[in-house]
Amino acid sequence: MIGRLKSIFPKRGSALIAALVAVSLSCGWVHAIMHEGITLALEAAFPYVKDGFKIREDNWSGETKSEKPLLVKHQLFRGNEYWFWAATSFPDSKVTVGIFDDSGNSVGLESFSKDGKAGVRVLPKKTGSYFIRVFAASDKHPKLDWGLVYGYR
Repeated sequence: MIGRLKSIFPKRGSALIAALVAVSLSCGWVHAIMHEGITLALEAAFPYVKDGFKIREDNWSGETKSEKPLLVKHQLFRGNEYWFWAATSFPDSKVTVGIFDDSGNSVGLESFSKDGKAGVRVLPKKTGSYFIRVFAASDKHPKLDWGLVYGYR
């Protein structure tokens, strides 16, 4: 492929190749960090899977400024029990997860937060859209990766 690029851009082939390599490496790094948040959220979910929760394929991830709350809107169904788990790759960070109905009322029944991981459990009283709030904060890191997964039973 490198030879082909040089033939297409003979005068600027080396510069173009260097730029493409730099972009590829940086995209791979960002992609890997985002997936690390999901991987760690799945680790937080592991004990609940043993209790019968099925992990859904839906997940969310990204990078955020420390102390900037994130909201994810998601459809939940009455009759199911859900857990939402969030994590960041910085274990010294504080992560919390909350869940709210369409009126802004907290509907979480129990939660935990430890070592850059957090979770919240909910039994929706009605089928509808709910808002999952992920909050990650760190004194040492101005930007944090995050991942959010969920399961039901």
